[in-house]
Amino acid sequence: SMRSLRHSAIEEARSARTWGVILGTLGRQGNPRVLDYLVSRIKNSGRQVFVLLLSEIFPSKLALMSESIGAWVQIACPRLSIDWGSEFPRPLLNPYEASAALENSLWNPQEPYPMDFYAKDSLGPWTPNHDKGSCSRST
Repeated sequence: SMRSLRHSAIEEARSARTWGVILGTLGRQGNPRVLDYLVSRIKNSGRQVFVLLLSEIFPSKLALMSESIGAWVQIACPRLSIDWGSEFPRPLLNPYEASAALENSLWNPQEPYPMDFYAKDSLGPWTPNHDKGSCSRST
């Protein structure tokens, strides 16, 4: 199922010591505020972080760096990780999944999977429109 695939990607990413964060440059997909949030969380977790700007994200591009990057987070199309994540050589997380892997938000398989990246009233700081004071688990 989608949830079990995404949970496996989150668990695999947790053990990665170096994370790559992709800021999408196609249209208005990437968001610098979400990038800043994730980079600070990754650094605070003791991991190394590498930021990459890409207009399009393909498995073959990321495979070129798969020896040095253990997990990827893409701030571009929120569905890319869900629909195509299994095609990539390393876990390709969306911002919510990265926040869960870093234990800054809860992953609960019994709760609905948040598809709120562009929502006005989003649930957490992994989204561009989030009010930082309303997420109880964000740190």
